[in-house]
Amino acid sequence: MTSRFLRREVCPLCGSKSQQLLCDLGFDEAPLAAFLEGFYGGRLAPAELAGGRYRIARCAECSFIFQDRILDTAGMQRLYQDWVDQAGSLQKKRSAPAQRFRQYAGQVTTLMRLFDKPPQQTRVLDYGMGWGYWCRMVQAHGFEVRGYELSALRRDHAQRLGVPVVDKLEQADGKFDFIYANQVFEHLPDPRQALQELCRCLPADGIVYLRVPDGRDVVRRLRRHGWSPGLDAIHPLEHINCFTRATLIQLAASVGLRPYQPPLRLEWGNLCGGIRREITDRWFTTHLMFRR
Repeated sequence: MTSRFLRREVCPLCGSKSQQLLCDLGFDEAPLAAFLEGFYGGRLAPAELAGGRYRIARCAECSFIFQDRILDTAGMQRLYQDWVDQAGSLQKKRSAPAQRFRQYAGQVTTLMRLFDKPPQQTRVLDYGMGWGYWCRMVQAHGFEVRGYELSALRRDHAQRLGVPVVDKLEQADGKFDFIYANQVFEHLPDPRQALQELCRCLPADGIVYLRVPDGRDVVRRLRRHGWSPGLDAIHPLEHINCFTRATLIQLAASVGLRPYQPPLRLEWGNLCGGIRREITDRWFTTHLMFRR
């Protein structure tokens, strides 16, 4: 069975048709074919992508970088349900080092400082929750949390862990004080429409957290060395949108959101490290909070 590809003829961020092609490879060309075979552990047969091309474009108007050929809906379902190693992904979460959960706890500590009300009165949505482990950490701190996830396998696992699931975003208008979307928007065919839908789930003072791979160096590396497996921010098939900090802010601005700087998280015991982290997070990274 050969997967079908769709062409994104306009920039997913600004709608411009003016584009510059940065990379154009057939999925059967080396080293791309070898990378896909190894990355998906043989679950993706080369014939599945016959005739397809991996093309990276850059918008001439807003400089957004994206793949202009993407799998259709059926192909996306096969990608995330069959080709991705589901068992390996779950095991990776189950056996994550303590540092991962300390990071989750730190994010929840920041969340507790964003709203002038107790956690029990603060509603949180994890958009693209995966297996539900971040939701569990939020629950442990007393917040009312829901998870939204397209994968039925991951939804079912999260529900078994006790995480309530939202099936349809349109049923949740204005209900969530905080929406968390970690490593999600790089995967979406229409990121602007998705963010508009999330905005409808926010009250006037609600906050959205977006975290995506950092693509700030992608253009230089493509021009100097061509495509290589190290360019994770524009991963073939999966990371179909490649954000920099500037284009992530542009995306938010297009739906009426502006960057929001959370309270400082400085501690006397690690003051220097805390200052470095605050400077990096507030001015350089591709993980930001936004509000209206």
